[in-house]
Parts: sequence; structure tokens; C-alpha cells
Amino acid sequence: MTQLASLPIFSTKRLLLCSRENAARVAAQIFDQNRRACVVRTGHPLQPYRAVEVPTRSDEVEMVLCA
Repeated sequence: MTQLASLPIFSTKRLLLCSRENAARVAAQIFDQNRRACVVRTGHPLQPYRAVEVPTRSDEVEMVLCA
């Protein structure tokens, strides 16, 4: 798990928009449109989490929303 203190200094807005919590909110919005959604870890400090419909083989899936 990446600690914020170990990351390079980014703007607070970037930290908010690229957070796991924000990725979960985006995934919930995707799911609300009757589509499968996942939150994946990217391993990249600029965008550590993202919401996707279909993860790639290299994605580390953190959360899955499906019906």
C-alpha cells in the first residue's frame, strides 16, 4: 500500500481526484448505469486508482461491482 508521505508532492486536488474513494464513486456511477465496474490499482503515483468497466490482465483489481 502506498503511503501519501512517500509520494512526490502533488496538488491536493490531484490527491483527491486520484484517490481510491473517488475511484469508488466513479465506479458506483458506472454501476448505476447497469454496467459492471471495477476499481483497479495502477501502480502509478500520478493515478494510483482508476475506475474501469473491464480490467486488463495487468490491472490489480481492488473492488468489483456487478449485478
